[in-house]
Amino acid sequence: ICPMPLVTNWRREFAQWGPELPVTVVEGRQSYREWLWRHATEGILLANYELLVRDRELAAAAEEPFDLEVIGEAQRIKNRSSATNAAVCGLPRRRRWALTGTPIENSVDDLVGIFDFVSPGRVHPSMRLPALRSAVGDHVLRRTKDQVLTELPPKLMRDEEITLSAEPRAASQLA
Repeated sequence: ICPMPLVTNWRREFAQWGPELPVTVVEGRQSYREWLWRHATEGILLANYELLVRDRELAAAAEEPFDLEVIGEAQRIKNRSSATNAAVCGLPRRRRWALTGTPIENSVDDLVGIFDFVSPGRVHPSMRLPALRSAVGDHVLRRTKDQVLTELPPKLMRDEEITLSAEPRAASQLA
């Protein structure tokens, strides 16, 4: 499950890194989506958050639980009382992973919302920071740029001369 604009990216990544895996994108008319939720049981089923909220009852009614539910941009479920959180947490699944670069945007409550999905009951809003770190330590993989710098492609710098049309040229002269 990921934001709608990232569905294409995820499809491309699966094609590059797991071309043997069949990928089905949940999209289209409601009758087709209903069929997918019930019958697309092989490979990867890829859906966006907005569609999952809309199809919440269909998705939750799966006869067999999904083997693994992975959510990208997991901060989308940080609000425990949101429809998105309810739809994501309502899918039947055996295992679950949450991927995010920003697990806490505003407060510890954000992390609690994500952990209600990953490991319900592990963290709660009243926990102090040392207890919170201890509780999530085995579940969080955090790497800094320095740790993966050798794995990153080289930075490309390129100067490009562009010609501005009249309106952007006038706006740039005001700034």
